Amino acid sequence: MNFSCVFPALALVIASPLAALAEPAWIWTGSAAKPNERATFRKTFTLDGTVKSAALVFTCDNGATAFVNGSKVADNPDWMNPTKAGIAKNLRAGENELRFDARNADGVAALVGTLTIEMADGKKRVIETGADWTFAPQGSAEFKPAGIVAKYGKEPWGDALASAGKMGAAQIAAAPDTLQVPPGFKVELLYTVPKAEQGSWVSMAVDPKGRLIVGDQNGGLFRVEVPPVGKSDGTKVEPLAVEIGGAHGLLYAFESLYVMVNEKSGQGLYRLRDAGDQFGKPELLRKIDGSGEHGPHSIALSPDGKSLFFVDGNHTKLPDRMELSRAARAWDEDQIVNRMWDANGHAKGILAPGGHVCKTDPDGKVVELYTAGFRNSFDIAFDANGELFTYDSDMEWDIGAPWYRPTRIAHCVSGGEFGWRSGSGKWPAYYPDNLPPAIDIGPGSPTGTVFGTGAKFPAKYQRALFAADWTYGTMYAFHPVADGASFRMEKEEFVAGKPLPLSDLVIHPIDGAMYFLIGGRKTQSALYRVTYTGKESTAPAPRVEITPEAKLRHQLEALHIDGTGPDAIEKAWPHLAHSDRFVRFAARVAIERQPAAKWADRALAERNPQAAIEALVALARVGDRTLAPRIFEALGKMEFAKVATELRLSLLRAWQLTVIRMGKPAPELCAKLDPLFPSNDFYINRELSKLLVALDSPTVVAKTVPLLETAVGHDVSIGEAQLLARNDGYAQAAADAKKSRPNHQAIDYAYTLRCAKVGWTPELRKTYFAWFPRTRVWKGGNSFTKFIDNIRTESLANFVPDLAERDALDALSKAAPPAPPANLTMPKGPGRAYTTDEVAALVGDGLHGRNFAQGKAMFAATLCINCHHFAGEGGNIGPDLTGSGSRYTIRDFTENIVDPSKVISDQYGTEQIEKKDGATVIGRVVVEQSGKLSVMTSPLAPDVQTAVDSADIKSRKPFNISMMPPGLINALNKDELLDLYAYVLSAGNAQDKAFAK
Repeated sequence: MNFSCVFPALALVIASPLAALAEPAWIWTGSAAKPNERATFRKTFTLDGTVKSAALVFTCDNGATAFVNGSKVADNPDWMNPTKAGIAKNLRAGENELRFDARNADGVAALVGTLTIEMADGKKRVIETGADWTFAPQGSAEFKPAGIVAKYGKEPWGDALASAGKMGAAQIAAAPDTLQVPPGFKVELLYTVPKAEQGSWVSMAVDPKGRLIVGDQNGGLFRVEVPPVGKSDGTKVEPLAVEIGGAHGLLYAFESLYVMVNEKSGQGLYRLRDAGDQFGKPELLRKIDGSGEHGPHSIALSPDGKSLFFVDGNHTKLPDRMELSRAARAWDEDQIVNRMWDANGHAKGILAPGGHVCKTDPDGKVVELYTAGFRNSFDIAFDANGELFTYDSDMEWDIGAPWYRPTRIAHCVSGGEFGWRSGSGKWPAYYPDNLPPAIDIGPGSPTGTVFGTGAKFPAKYQRALFAADWTYGTMYAFHPVADGASFRMEKEEFVAGKPLPLSDLVIHPIDGAMYFLIGGRKTQSALYRVTYTGKESTAPAPRVEITPEAKLRHQLEALHIDGTGPDAIEKAWPHLAHSDRFVRFAARVAIERQPAAKWADRALAERNPQAAIEALVALARVGDRTLAPRIFEALGKMEFAKVATELRLSLLRAWQLTVIRMGKPAPELCAKLDPLFPSNDFYINRELSKLLVALDSPTVVAKTVPLLETAVGHDVSIGEAQLLARNDGYAQAAADAKKSRPNHQAIDYAYTLRCAKVGWTPELRKTYFAWFPRTRVWKGGNSFTKFIDNIRTESLANFVPDLAERDALDALSKAAPPAPPANLTMPKGPGRAYTTDEVAALVGDGLHGRNFAQGKAMFAATLCINCHHFAGEGGNIGPDLTGSGSRYTIRDFTENIVDPSKVISDQYGTEQIEKKDGATVIGRVVVEQSGKLSVMTSPLAPDVQTAVDSADIKSRKPFNISMMPPGLINALNKDELLDLYAYVLSAGNAQDKAFAK
């Protein structure tokens, strides 16, 4: 089960999701325990009404006595034997006090407990040990905040309260009336699972008689007979007498129960034939090497009812004897610069293809790899038209890093690749050799999925994909919208509550209700039912007509099956230039399955840019290495500036793949790419800088290091945004997090530069390592800080050969972070990659009534003030902007911002100086006298200059890239942009007052 994302240890926010899950904590006095230490812990609370029942469960290392409102109610002499007591008679309406007199013998000390109260009106209240408790040392009346020693479940205590019965809030099924559902829907609690006898349920299937079969994550199987819709009581549960358990996946099909064993030995896919009301002996159909939270998971019946599909997590090897594969067996890591493994060691050494979906026959005789490239999907689901989807997990420890990928819904097409790679190696969605998600969601822990097909729900919910998130207790309804050959998704929260550790869900084929489980990781399990009681029609929804692009994709996918002949090339080739990405992908997969010798010449001769890029990507992946010179020649014929904007990232990836798979090209081809960097697109800059570093460009270091200072990258990833939203009750934590957002673009540059071997000078190294202190205030996931430090330490080892210099740079990179500028206001965003036309259209609507104060703040936040003098303030590295409104049209002014390298004044130009020792210096010559040059290489550090002796110069020429980075306005939202323009263009203008009205 995908529980690796539970309780993410994030530095991004102060408040942990643990608090929202209402789990007790082990508490003590906040300092190291002392031998024979004694202390009193207490918590006051108010009750409104009459108490029906109240159960107190607690234990203390080494012992404690409990008091309620001054009366002793229970004693716990040994923490290994927790105490449970009914204390309803001791509680009263109004204020109450729960107190523990706790004692320690020696070693570690800690107290944990929960008080579960049910009121006469059916409402529940849980009091649990945590940071809101206070303590006083023995003999003192001064109470102070208690300290949290550990989360519940941590060693050495583990699940210490389990043997005393239900464990409080995390062990009590949420009452249906506390769950949020859309209008017209009703939730019923059908069964609360007795944990000691039946465990924690995580998987579910329906047999032909409409009975549910459920699996305990660490135990056996049970059959559940549910009451008719409209009646909540009468649920019957019986254990199945089968010698199998630890199931993550269950499916009834072909008069058999299929079980995906994960948590027990002998992992793999099993079949148990139906023998009436019991099942026969388990038959192992296919051994699968994997277990635990990232092991083999769920099973689904194919739309035609003839096959099985199953999904495995990324720590699971491909099935034993995997006979077939829809995609060519060409998967690899494909990293253009060296990948960093997770800084905490998670998934180290795990390689492609990552998590995957396979297809097999009812007897498991032939297994076919269907799609791959996931992190850890727990479940899969088919829609009414037979399209397959999954809910893939994120790696929440990556939050803050440019390679973080949120949880996502993926359309699992034949031969698909979704780009998960371990550590920093995850592929961005724009790479043409993988496919994008239907929707990004945010942090979470994906579990069960099911389409609403057959549900007695309104039509839009019958067509929805329901997907469960264990961590945040939310079931989403994703409404698919056809988008060419694939889909985009519209998200709706369908069921939400606390605690609600959702694990699996099904649509019942007989009564049309939805049934869902909570459980997993030994939490309290329960079975719920969702029905629709509103006024909308629940008649079966007609199938949505598939698009022409989807029909074409299906035709191409038929060419992915073993046995298709050479005519697949002719059938697929015309569609390499199709406007739809999923169609192009299907066509390329079909071609890659055919011997490359049969289509290599055609790929090299292709003249349609889109088709050529796809064909050369394919040839780089599956062609012979002897083709490398010809592939590079074909790539070199495509002039980057003349290629359509939307194709440029794909073209760069084609270059990258050829270098990765076949080696470096001739130096003159590197020289062809060098002038393209930097561009006015930060994604192109990311990929181009990596490619140039891999090609040992002599100028990429000198160009990239200054970008660390000026990179616009204070964008909030969807992971950060969602995490802040989920913790919106912690205002201060959210505010602190917003102030400490990582600059993703700068991090990416630093990550790339750590691998550069060519072009470093002492000054560039000093500027590079001086960047690291500012990262110390940035917040992210559990691995974020260590990732940054690993970039730093790898850089020291990779390109600082002198030990004395290494020590100095090590100290520089560990310095205290620079103080933030006084009263600096950062953009709220969200920004976008503005074009000149877009800005001209926005500003064309008028600049009247703008906020000059915000405009001035944005002038500082976008770093304009660092280099440009304006109204008596700012730097003098670039042109004085005072009076810009009188000198520039809106379009001219915007072009200078969006593409500052288009026109560079001689007064502000820079030079590229190549030294005889091979080093390159790029910057503005500030002083030239007595045979020596002083070169300013960074506009943000004008006083840090590189000295160059004229006798050491091999060549010197103008450099056609402006020192001003492109896209500095991309962090601004519309209002921030307009306020900035109004502020700058009004200075010294007769219309100043009019602008400000």
